Amino acid sequence: MAHRITVDQARPFWADPSQHVMGSAPDTLPDEGFEYWADGPVCVVFHLALWPGVWMAHYGMKREGLGHYVEPAKRILHAFWAEKSPARIIGWTDASNRAAVAFAGRCGFTKDGEIPTDNGSVLMTGWRP
Repeated sequence: MAHRITVDQARPFWADPSQHVMGSAPDTLPDEGFEYWADGPVCVVFHLALWPGVWMAHYGMKREGLGHYVEPAKRILHAFWAEKSPARIIGWTDASNRAAVAFAGRCGFTKDGEIPTDNGSVLMTGWRP
């Protein structure tokens, strides 16, 4: 069942080195202005984006849930939506990270656009129930 947790309860979801993307690690997780939600092996941290009512989502997963991430992630998205009623939930993903791109698609995120960078591109995706 999807529920809110504290930043300290969220730290184990970022313990595996595979989750250390863009500097994220258990000891660097922010607290103020961030909401952590968990269900089984999945934790999603949400924070407001620069546009009113738009929240950005980031995922942390425990390795023991490998292959069983999509349904808990969907439950978290729906529970967060039910509580916050955002305009949209967004995510940015390195386009070369095929596993993360596929996971976002299986969770129901759709492509909003792409940001070209010197090292490839960043996919901008969004989600609504």
